[in-house]
Amino acid sequence: MDSDGCALRFGILGTLEASVRGEAVDLGPVKQRTVLGLLLCRVNQVVPVAVLRDTLWPDEAPSSARKNLQGYVSTLRRILRVGPAGTGPLRHQPPGYLLRLRPEQLDALSFLELAQAGVAAARGGDTAAAAGMLGRAIGMWRGPVLCDLLDAPAVADDRERLHERYLTTFETWMEARLALGEHRELGGPIDDMVRRHPFRERLRHAQMLTLYRCGRQTEALAQYDALRQVLARELGLPPSPVLTRLYESILAGDPGLEPPPPSSAVTVAGSLPRDVDDFTGRAAAVESLVRELDASGPGQVVVVGGPVGAGKTALVVHCAHRLAGRFPDGRMFVGLRAQDGTARGVPEVLDAVRREVGGRPARLRDALAGRSVLLVLDDAVGEAQVRAVLAATGDAVVAVTSRRRLAGLESVRHRDLEPMPDEEAVLLLTRILGADRVAREPQGARSLAAACGGLPLAIRIAGARLAVLRHLSLSRYAARLADEGRLLDELVAGDLEIRSRLAVWYADLAPGDREWAHRLAALPGSAFSAAQLGGDPVRAEHAVERLFEAHVVRIQPAEVEAHAANGGVCYAVPPVVRAFLRDRPDG
Repeated sequence: MDSDGCALRFGILGTLEASVRGEAVDLGPVKQRTVLGLLLCRVNQVVPVAVLRDTLWPDEAPSSARKNLQGYVSTLRRILRVGPAGTGPLRHQPPGYLLRLRPEQLDALSFLELAQAGVAAARGGDTAAAAGMLGRAIGMWRGPVLCDLLDAPAVADDRERLHERYLTTFETWMEARLALGEHRELGGPIDDMVRRHPFRERLRHAQMLTLYRCGRQTEALAQYDALRQVLARELGLPPSPVLTRLYESILAGDPGLEPPPPSSAVTVAGSLPRDVDDFTGRAAAVESLVRELDASGPGQVVVVGGPVGAGKTALVVHCAHRLAGRFPDGRMFVGLRAQDGTARGVPEVLDAVRREVGGRPARLRDALAGRSVLLVLDDAVGEAQVRAVLAATGDAVVAVTSRRRLAGLESVRHRDLEPMPDEEAVLLLTRILGADRVAREPQGARSLAAACGGLPLAIRIAGARLAVLRHLSLSRYAARLADEGRLLDELVAGDLEIRSRLAVWYADLAPGDREWAHRLAALPGSAFSAAQLGGDPVRAEHAVERLFEAHVVRIQPAEVEAHAANGGVCYAVPPVVRAFLRDRPDG
């Protein structure tokens, strides 16, 4: 494989994703994506042309099937070529095609490699290392394998094979963590998995032992009785001897079931919010942030900035869940704003962190010293607030989200989260509304995504509203959203809306910057340069740059080069921001 191969990465543990040098790749129409999905499921194996043909046309292949398939493969070769001309990972090899990748290039291969290493560590007696590696492997899953290609029957066997490996890896991970005495953190994950897989006895064993060690003996016994009844009714079988022995040991209060003595490690309550079930897209951003946090040393900080509704918190939480094994001592989540949107005081924030750390230590730095802990500080108001918290948290790796770029923070890494590209926005809408409804109105879906400005929050609100208003067509709703005077009123679904979040963001602006923001929103058209504001050009340019830092405006990438040649940069006010500013009296 060419030396640039590591620049090419794929994901199938969830939706199909691909990136080249960190940038997400548009993989084209569904049949082309299906070809790639099947090749990835059978990576490093030759997939016969007949198998690909039958997958694409399961009923009856058209006379042009071979030509169409060759066209899909040719396009994929062009898209995925990152080395010198003529090279790439996808090649023809009779009787079909071969996609050759390294483990680090495909999440499924990385998962299998980590899972195998974790099992080997467990068998070798290194339980802590096993728990870490298995946790990292589990964290790589974003959802069911190729969940956006569920209509491809040829992928079903591969999906089932990988899912079974996921379940056995999860069970081994739970057992390793129980052996480390981490039962208090396992109740939620095990209960959720048991609900989905009620007949798996290793999961039931881990659940019963977790309940018993948490002092919930009656519930542990009840789980056994529930399983016994289900097995008898559905399969005509009794529970296994292993599970029966555990039941009898719990009844007898066997001291051998007690957890191991506690270590000196800090105990973290684990306040991380649940991951979003339908987290969509953002492949390059997820890969970059996971890699950044995974490689971070003690006390390192990553700041994720972005406009209101861009999905900053969802991204960081999603990545934190994937890094469970990297941070075995805990992952904490603390909001930096009060319910009314104002900044929480630093003493209040630090007290919230102490509540997450066992024993409420007086000195957080000492309690977290040498520990592998991730602290998420959500929705920071400004640099001073974050700087004061960081001074007290010592060795914890910290991920900060903010509506500002927080350029004044020292020795931190910055990541900006831009609005979703159109194809990802439509995919998110598809996961909310279902493929059939979106397929009936593809242009309406694209128009709706554009009207939402690519903001995941706005798209989720629109999707939730349409899910209730089944009679409302996507095209009609997109037309309503395109009316700027109605936009914010339309983006309401129950108690989910975007106007109040924009109001908090607006309140953070200095009075002078609010005035500049209103002047920008009043300009005609969607793009502008600082020179169009008139007056002192230096003052205008500085004002626009401050608004750029606060995500009031964004740079128009396609226009940058042309305007730079004319001595200026082209900016734009996002649709929801412009609608909010035009609807609000001058600040």
